[in-house]
Amino acid sequence: LCFSMLILAPIAVAEAAGLRPLGGADDTRPGATLGNATDLGLAGLVACLLLLPTALWSKNKLAQIGAAAAGVVTVTSGSRACILIVVICGILLFGFKAFQLFKSGRPVHAIAAVAGFMGVAAVLSWSIPSVAERLFSMETVTGRVYLWEASLQTLSSNAFLGLGAGQFVDALPSHLSDAFAKNVGTDFPADSPHMVLLQLVSAGGLFFLLSVAAAVCTVIVIGFRRIRTAPLNEHKLFLIGALVAICGYGFALMTHFTSPGTTALVCVLAGAILGNAPVLEGPAKSRRDKALDVARLSAVGLALVGALLAGVAASAEIPMKSGTDLAAGGDIPQATKEFEQAKTLRPWDQDIDLLAAQAFAVRAVTGDTTAAAAATTWARAAVERNPSSMEALTALAIGQLGTGDVPAARKTLDTQIDRSPWTSEPHLLRGLAKASGQDMEGAIADIERAAALTPKPERALNILSELYIVSGQPDKAAEVEERLAR
Repeated sequence: LCFSMLILAPIAVAEAAGLRPLGGADDTRPGATLGNATDLGLAGLVACLLLLPTALWSKNKLAQIGAAAAGVVTVTSGSRACILIVVICGILLFGFKAFQLFKSGRPVHAIAAVAGFMGVAAVLSWSIPSVAERLFSMETVTGRVYLWEASLQTLSSNAFLGLGAGQFVDALPSHLSDAFAKNVGTDFPADSPHMVLLQLVSAGGLFFLLSVAAAVCTVIVIGFRRIRTAPLNEHKLFLIGALVAICGYGFALMTHFTSPGTTALVCVLAGAILGNAPVLEGPAKSRRDKALDVARLSAVGLALVGALLAGVAASAEIPMKSGTDLAAGGDIPQATKEFEQAKTLRPWDQDIDLLAAQAFAVRAVTGDTTAAAAATTWARAAVERNPSSMEALTALAIGQLGTGDVPAARKTLDTQIDRSPWTSEPHLLRGLAKASGQDMEGAIADIERAAALTPKPERALNILSELYIVSGQPDKAAEVEERLAR
């Protein structure tokens, strides 16, 4: 972890300064090698809290350097929840260290320890403009509140069994509101409630939530027991750090979602707390020992088979990336081959059809009819596999509009709007479809509705202004231009 943080820290600092050493758009929050800024903060949080006890109560220089690097990673991620948890836990740990120093007759060292930690944290947080800006921004905070309200409505009728893994993104749009659309927006559909309790209920219902809660309580109880009985050495410091890191991670997930990049690390720490030291075996082996050996060999064999299958499945990401790039460049036949190869490598993954459809739809918007035809084909396959997918229906409508099949596009968009009248994009597309059919009054009504359902209505207002001009209403167009200027 120390070496991992030493790799992440300079990348995170460069990204916080506005550079993009790993690529990515300037208007997005980067996340170093984890791809997501809050995931980066979570990784830094876990490493920092794990290493801090060892760094404070031992002379392990590597742990001290790693803890400092992890703190820098956490702050530069800009994740307020992660920064707040690291600061609170750091004050408690440094405070306890200061208390020991004060009792031992070193009050100056005690004050310097706490003041130094708080000072460094404050300087780091306020010296990075992007971090300081987020610390005082309330936009995502209010957005979380709206999302939690919509999530509770979505789960209210499915709390016992849940929606099923990966189904939240398709169930949420039917439970939104005008306020959610206006303040949060629906351009990027939420695939998680951004709160671990609601996420567990969504995936497996109340029973799943209670099962995970029981597992977490087991880790905490056993962790406290082993910390209390262990002598003061590096193993005890590791147990303290691991337990604090797990609890800090759990609190951070009250405003975020789980991901493989961070969850796996925390599960390893939980396993380290629960694990028992191996018992030394004598020269003679019983039948029970042989049975255990067979079980272990079988487990290893299954793990190897699983690793092989996982490797093949993961390799599908290579043609997926290639297909997306080729689609963006307009090489539709070759892109289709790449997506088909990905589907061969991972035939159970229904998202391949959806992602391919979305990649072709992006190209279709530029007027590429070949891409529009491909988007229609892949989107139909995605809808067949997952009829409730709003994203697949959007890609299908774009493909149908791009191929000139306006009646089919309007039918698809009507279905979307019936399911979720609060989603902006279907109203915008249906307005364009009506405009192509010379239904200017209906087109204007839909575009007006699309502009009212997004916190960023510039695109809809530009289209609306053009529609008013085309329909011979320059006064209305001037009013829209004024709204656009404001």
